[in-house]
Amino acid sequence: MSRGDYPGGPGDAGSFDYGPVRPPRWPAGCVVALAVFALLGGALDLLFSFGMLFATDSCGTGAGHSAAVCSGGGWLLLLALPWAGLAAGLLLAVLGGERLRRRHLSPWRAVPVGVAVYLLVCVVTGLLLFG
Repeated sequence: MSRGDYPGGPGDAGSFDYGPVRPPRWPAGCVVALAVFALLGGALDLLFSFGMLFATDSCGTGAGHSAAVCSGGGWLLLLALPWAGLAAGLLLAVLGGERLRRRHLSPWRAVPVGVAVYLLVCVVTGLLLFG
């Protein structure tokens, strides 16, 4: 037996794998970044939800506020928008990262897109609340 003759080695005819190539695993840093994004986004949304408890204090005081927060449906919409944005951003980051990973590209490219979607929804919520 020569140096390259071992089972599965270069001399073995069965060493060729003709099946599909498995995509690489998720980088650990990317998974940690997604977890940090979820935790920070959840903490920010909890803080926003606490603030929404007091958002209707000026409604009905004769101050002439006709903001979206003064109606029941508007208040619920403004309360739910940041949570929906967080869910959409995380879903986009995870599914986009998985699609990129299956194409043998870096899933890191999807993380900023998910964060941008979340921040965009937060800005829209702020504009609806204060504008």
